[in-house]
Amino acid sequence: MRSLFHFSFAEYRNSSNTNFGALRVLNDDLVQSMRGFGTHPHSDAEIVTYIVQGELTHKDSMGTQETLTRGGIQFMTAGTGLFHSEQNRHGSIPLRFIQMWYTPRHSALAPNYGSMQGNEALLVNRWAHLVTDAQNCLDVPVKIQQDVNIYASL
Repeated sequence: MRSLFHFSFAEYRNSSNTNFGALRVLNDDLVQSMRGFGTHPHSDAEIVTYIVQGELTHKDSMGTQETLTRGGIQFMTAGTGLFHSEQNRHGSIPLRFIQMWYTPRHSALAPNYGSMQGNEALLVNRWAHLVTDAQNCLDVPVKIQQDVNIYASL
């Protein structure tokens, strides 16, 4: 496993580099076959994960279990607390994903999970608007509890 941390996270500590506004975590993770992050807790975070390569298998304490592929995106409102795991169950292809954590607009929200499978036709050679603020009326697949807009392309 290899992780590139853009802000203080895990073993990387830098008290002058902890966030950028509401963005608390921006990690680029590479996970080898049959490896991953075991079950662990989160609370009071809006967590967005974008699959760059491979397959990510997600399982959480709300009963969700699914596998997302390249171009897929998932979000979790950790809110009052949830447990989840993220694994690369593929036998030979590494998994690469970008994970972002945002401070939610309000604390102690109800936990929530959502996702969108990757659609290469939607993403090839154009910017696709994938994530926005839940308060916006835009037709965007993922809405979180923070003033955020995320675009992606392949």
